[in-house]
Amino acid sequence: MYFLSAMCILENHESSARQRLGNIMRKSRRVLATGAGLALLAAGTVTIFVPRSAQADPEPFTLSQYVSSTSTTVCNATPVITTYHGTVIVDIPVTTLLAGHEAEIRAAAAQGLSPHDSGSNNNPDITLTVSVPDAVTLGTSRAKSTSSLLAYTSFSPNAERTQVTANIQLKDLSWQQLLDIYDAEKANPGQHTIKIQVPYAVGAIDPTEATQLASEQVSVTGTFNFFASSTTPAQVFNFDTKTLAVAQSPTDCFASAPTRTTRWVDEEDGHDLQPPKTGPNFFQAAGIPDYEFSTQELSADGLTGIYKYKNVFGSLPVNGDDPAIDTDFKIGTDENPPTQKEEIHAENKNSLLTIENVVHLDDLRGEHIADLLQKYEKTPNAFDDFDLRNAHVGFTTQITLPTQLKFSDPSAISVTGLPQGFSAKTVEVNGQTATVTVDVDNPGQITTIEDLKDAMAALHGEAVITIKKIAFTESATADTDYQIDHLTQGIISVDVEKQLGVTVKPGWPSPACPPTMGDDDTVEPAEPRPVLGTIFDPPSPACPPSDMLLSAGWRPPAIGPSAGWDEAPLMKHHLKYTTSESHPYVTRLSFKPGPTPTPTTVTPSAPPTPTTTTVTPSAPPTPTTQLAKTGAPTPATQLAKTGAFTGDVLILAAVTGAIGAATMRRKRS
Repeated sequence: MYFLSAMCILENHESSARQRLGNIMRKSRRVLATGAGLALLAAGTVTIFVPRSAQADPEPFTLSQYVSSTSTTVCNATPVITTYHGTVIVDIPVTTLLAGHEAEIRAAAAQGLSPHDSGSNNNPDITLTVSVPDAVTLGTSRAKSTSSLLAYTSFSPNAERTQVTANIQLKDLSWQQLLDIYDAEKANPGQHTIKIQVPYAVGAIDPTEATQLASEQVSVTGTFNFFASSTTPAQVFNFDTKTLAVAQSPTDCFASAPTRTTRWVDEEDGHDLQPPKTGPNFFQAAGIPDYEFSTQELSADGLTGIYKYKNVFGSLPVNGDDPAIDTDFKIGTDENPPTQKEEIHAENKNSLLTIENVVHLDDLRGEHIADLLQKYEKTPNAFDDFDLRNAHVGFTTQITLPTQLKFSDPSAISVTGLPQGFSAKTVEVNGQTATVTVDVDNPGQITTIEDLKDAMAALHGEAVITIKKIAFTESATADTDYQIDHLTQGIISVDVEKQLGVTVKPGWPSPACPPTMGDDDTVEPAEPRPVLGTIFDPPSPACPPSDMLLSAGWRPPAIGPSAGWDEAPLMKHHLKYTTSESHPYVTRLSFKPGPTPTPTTVTPSAPPTPTTTTVTPSAPPTPTTQLAKTGAPTPATQLAKTGAFTGDVLILAAVTGAIGAATMRRKRS
């Protein structure tokens, strides 16, 4: 009773409610669920349709039983190309597809609803999507309908042409009108279908790739988007997914193909720039660093193809060191100018030394750079494509002192004799080492070999590096050999660049033959993706008869200096030539010692001299005389030879004298 009362109230206000509904209706059929529910409530249909989510539960309709495919394999002999052609066919009885939703359709018809707004049918009612592997290309799809329920079908391929969606539209009728057609056609569903045909093709020139492609699959799926009215969100019913083999029975087009060899060689000496490759077909030209494509050669039997390259920088001498640069290394003092003598005499330890290093600039033009300039003089055109960057033309001198010497004034360094356009970029002292670097003033202006030649021509004369106020340290000693290490290195360095011309595509083949138009029941053959040919391959084959599928064609690539590269590369090469002299200078430095203090002589004091008794001539000989007669050494002689102290001698003499006096007294008594 309550439900019937509610329905009566709603019916009494139906006219005004529908007027309000007309103000809020939108042309788009995908509206928010909340708004749709309110509109249905106002229309009195809430008891029939409850808004569902955008993704509904799957319906029992099975798409896979209505999907099939055809496939054909085409072989090309020279080069060996396998082309797989196929067509996906989807043939669906429309009433069978809608049968699972018949109850909802009848309910909508009873309420006078329509799935579309007149003239605003932008969303598909049925979608069918065909997807193929990335290597496969889809052709132009075709749709044919024999059902009066459908208006038209449009196709939406992706940019890569590996997927296409058929958008199938019901006629712009009310559900009641569509229901009438449905009831008339469901008695004979096989006569009222939607047929979709999607052609595809793929070509391969490698047997491994061909086998892989034959195992790839095509997939087909779809949806039914049920709109109760233009103001209700769609109920989306997903079909199952059908998979098909790209090629049902692939033919091995490579089984009887001969083996072909591809080489990439240096045209100067013929050595391989990369390992040769073999296969049923020739390989493409390769991009090789520091090399540009020159020409090609095919063997007499047609089984060996040779790409020849030339070294972009082959006209440049290799990097390396030239013979030693000649320098004059001199040392002087406050008192004497610098000289190349091995012995330098300073006035004293406080004297200051001066070092001069004379660099003969002409020696910087070593054999390598001279060879380069000579080649330029003979064939200047060979260097026209070279651009020079980051040039350095000059030298570096390093002088390292022993620990007994020091740079007392790091600012006392000067460089003279430099030619115009050159200057000292670095003048510094770091610990025991002084460094001077000379370079060209404007390296950015050296952009060609001609510019480098002019810079080298300016290097002449002598550059003199003078370092003053070199002092002795406390550890220095006179008349000592001290080693001073010296290194002078001339450096000519530059980055050489060459742009390998315009971009050259490695080949963009077109089909061997134009596609053949089909009738209503057939489709045009799909164009296979490009199969890259080589310059060793013959022209494309003649077109087959019109009743045959076309094989994948090709055209030889455009070959130029950048062949093998995706983009024309900028080649770079660093040149560095050096001339150097490095050896220690061992110099004896002597200076006068300071004043030496006079040593003080200490004389020992003499002991008291005893009183001597006068001895008469008749007296017996003294012990001294006695010793002389016996030939024994006298005490004085003995002492002189032994070096005994004087005090001991005096004591002995006193004792001897006392003994003699006592003897004389006894005799007198």
